[in-house]
Amino acid sequence: MFSHRPAVSQDFIEISRFPRDARELFFMYPKGIYPLTAEQLEQAARTRIKPTVILYGDQVVGYCNFIEITGDSSWLGNVIIHPSYRGMGVGKYLIETMKETARSELRVTNFRLLCHSTNTDALLFYTKLGFKPFDSNIQQDHEGKPIVGIKMEVAL
Repeated sequence: MFSHRPAVSQDFIEISRFPRDARELFFMYPKGIYPLTAEQLEQAARTRIKPTVILYGDQVVGYCNFIEITGDSSWLGNVIIHPSYRGMGVGKYLIETMKETARSELRVTNFRLLCHSTNTDALLFYTKLGFKPFDSNIQQDHEGKPIVGIKMEVAL
């Protein structure tokens, strides 16, 4: 049903359309400026590890990458699913794909991400997939208001 491959330059045009508003962009890419452009996203991807797209047939329906590898941990970033494909299993496939990449290619034992406290749907989703909170920090959201970033992890 789904497949994946490394992201290529042309993919960023489609992915840049996924965030429907500044709030969604903040959840996906806090440093991004709304409306997101392909150029912003591609420039960020150049500093990341394994930028990956999820496909449904030939359609790009998901995207993410690794922000960094620290010790035995990989940090997932820029997670987003095409709005029309949310709730259809794309997110689960994306997370499982990146977990396997982290385990087999990056040789890490912990899979981590940061989820913002106001992103309830994502927090429920990650919890369902076995992620547990292990730390938090205070950040500013897209409107400059304080927000809690919840650091979550799952062992590989």
